[in-house]
Amino acid sequence: MINIFISSLIGSIVIIANGYISNYLIFKKKVNEFNIYIDSLLGFVLIGFIGLLINFFSPITKNISSLFLIISIFVFIYFFIKSEKKNNILWILTYLTVTTFIIITFSNINRPDAGLYHLPYVKILNENKLILGLTNLHYRFGHTSIFQYISALHVNFFFKDEFLNIPLAILPGLYFLYLFKTFINEFKNKNEKNIIILFLITAFSLYSFNRFSGLGNDGPASIFFFILIIHFLNIQNIKKVDINEFYRILIIAIFLLMLKPFMIFSLIVPTLLLIINEKKLKLIKDKKNIFCLTLISLWLLKNVLISSCIIFPLKQTCFDNLMHSNTKIVNIASKEAEAWAKGYPVSKIKKGFDQYNSNLNWLKTWSKNHLKKITEKILPLLILIIILISFSFISKNYYKNFSLKNIFSDKKLIYLIYFLSFYLILWFLKFPVYRFGLPFISSFVIIIYVFLFITNEEKIYNQKILSTVLIFGFLVICAKNINRIINKFDQNYYNAPWPAMYSMNENANKIKNFKKVYDKNNNFLYFYSGGVECMYTSSPCSNYLNKNIKKTTQYGYEIFFYENN
Repeated sequence: MINIFISSLIGSIVIIANGYISNYLIFKKKVNEFNIYIDSLLGFVLIGFIGLLINFFSPITKNISSLFLIISIFVFIYFFIKSEKKNNILWILTYLTVTTFIIITFSNINRPDAGLYHLPYVKILNENKLILGLTNLHYRFGHTSIFQYISALHVNFFFKDEFLNIPLAILPGLYFLYLFKTFINEFKNKNEKNIIILFLITAFSLYSFNRFSGLGNDGPASIFFFILIIHFLNIQNIKKVDINEFYRILIIAIFLLMLKPFMIFSLIVPTLLLIINEKKLKLIKDKKNIFCLTLISLWLLKNVLISSCIIFPLKQTCFDNLMHSNTKIVNIASKEAEAWAKGYPVSKIKKGFDQYNSNLNWLKTWSKNHLKKITEKILPLLILIIILISFSFISKNYYKNFSLKNIFSDKKLIYLIYFLSFYLILWFLKFPVYRFGLPFISSFVIIIYVFLFITNEEKIYNQKILSTVLIFGFLVICAKNINRIINKFDQNYYNAPWPAMYSMNENANKIKNFKKVYDKNNNFLYFYSGGVECMYTSSPCSNYLNKNIKKTTQYGYEIFFYENN
């Protein structure tokens, strides 16, 4: 377990160091201008960008990752020496190390997606430079996240391969730290609306993101969506948005797209800010847009190269004339993903994906299954809001401050209501499963409540009470995770006490060797797992046996393709 603790410490150092680098390079922040609570989150963006860029030209090998680790540690040492807040840095580093340790120790991986394509894709990144047509091998490789690149850049010579799990385990603790710090800042600013929004988002986040196994690719997307909302609310004047504020929001929106394709509409937020801003040209001409354009261009180019689609599996964004184009896989992936999100596997309706997805044929099945889960998950938030509303009425503050003028005076909340309504409608019609809709549903409920019931004219809620509730919630999730570690302390699977990443069976005592698949000329194609999850084993690996797939090499790049597509 000491290995996990040290890994948590070094992983935290790496994230903080890259957070400092990104803020220095993009926003020109010096050491003592760096807000470690808030600015460290951009460390994930920079690491993902580095991993993505490297893989265009090379596998993300242990040599590269080890060099990256060494540079990050030296940057942190420089940052620490120059900083005037050394005690603060040490406290935060201790906090992140401990929270990461208790979140990841004896945890499960995200099931089954981590075994199906998260971990196999990381393995591909570690052993291969960008492979064209990778979705022909397994269509889920088109759904991968920038977090797989972040993980791949953590496989080095200094730590066990399991170190790749550390960045994802660090994220919740760093996110909670960001929420608490921003929450305290809002009390200083005396912004009652933002105080309540921060309180509710923090309470809901503590409830939603306290398990490593529950994060996967959807958890980080939800976390950064909340961060986007909070940054938008913190803008003082949306018509005269500060350049740094604008580009921070734009970077977060682009990162959201890289975390989850469905998050592409997050770009509406920076687009809105650009449209209504009084100094559009100044924003557009700023040099920070070079980084933003490079970031999104590399990601979209990567999508085209591995799937033939700018946004996989959105058919309207796909190219049909590339060697690795496969319209059949695109159609299947698009229809199947939608049908499964609408409850197709448990449906008694014996129809194809097209029929099931159309004309709300899915609604009855969905309401009996997914709707029930959504209601259960969102109920604690609703109960908390009802308690707050009751307190408002009892204290008579709501009656005192209520007026239509007050309600419609906050343009930021109105914009957010439109934005979230759009996302909710789109989510409901296309992918109405809870893990996709978590940030939209909860944000909408919170914003509607604050829009109708909270004003900035008079303090309603006591800071000590709200802070105590959040601290108590944080301690509860820590106790919950510690209890899990104690209960699993005697487990002895292959890579205990790390999350099992070589087999879905925790009783497995070795790494499986999968069957090699060759073409007619006896050239190696890929590893076939026999239908089970590939995990972090051999690469490239698929749990599908693709008999007609072919592979060629052009200009040093491998290409998977089907001749008749």
